[in-house]
Amino acid sequence: MRLADSPSNSWFAGLELCFDLKGDRTVMSRNRHEGPLVVQKALYPEGPQICQVIIIHPPGGIAGGDELRVDCDLGEGACAQLTTPGATKWYESFDRPSRQLIKLNLKANSVCEWLPQENIIFNKCLVDIEAEINIESGGIFVGWDFYSLGRHIKHAPLLEGRFAQKTKISIDGVPQFTERSLFIPDQFMDGPGILDGFSSFGTMYIVGLQQDKSLIDELRKITDEETHCALTCLEHLLLARWVGKDIEHGRQVFTRIWERLRPFYSSHEAVRPRIWNT
Repeated sequence: MRLADSPSNSWFAGLELCFDLKGDRTVMSRNRHEGPLVVQKALYPEGPQICQVIIIHPPGGIAGGDELRVDCDLGEGACAQLTTPGATKWYESFDRPSRQLIKLNLKANSVCEWLPQENIIFNKCLVDIEAEINIESGGIFVGWDFYSLGRHIKHAPLLEGRFAQKTKISIDGVPQFTERSLFIPDQFMDGPGILDGFSSFGTMYIVGLQQDKSLIDELRKITDEETHCALTCLEHLLLARWVGKDIEHGRQVFTRIWERLRPFYSSHEAVRPRIWNT
């Protein structure tokens, strides 16, 4: 789909990024966009090895019929951190579904940190969000996503609508993890196996990191401090889940996990992006 094919009053926004290692510096070798989704410049707050980019969606929200797509390739040895300046707001759809597709492709020995701020799903939304992460052996992916089903500050819960989510992670072309979720009002709030009465949640993925028992024990100490948080170990994947009322609290838990993990896959200590403080 391209901008010219979008329905009237709807926007298609696409962003294509590529990162390559040149000497000891990760460079953003491609930055192509269509519609209102941009990266202004490459940042290096931690030095030349790690390239940080802030993905900006100038409209500030996604309306019915809008579609966002991010395609990002990391060449061998490249290290990139992607984040956003604020929450992504999904507005009422008026019977026209909105969609987001994130596709990340990691070559061997590359590192991708996907650390966006939260998604807020407004009442009467029809939303489809999909993430596809393809990793070559030796690549490392650390990422999270947070969702608030409704606007709690405005006391505007999600009473009507639908939110569908799909995440697929593959290593060397072989699927390792696929999850599909469907949230419909009156069907997601009460079950202890779903959100246990809460309407905010987050999931963190750690892929490609050699699993060390002492490290996993340390990470579990972090998650165990939070009543509604847990860490699951799969063959090639560590998975952390959180549910609660305050997304900022959940982000702090996941940030502590990220900070503890950083020395195991990078020579740099974790530095929280400055944009999170604005």
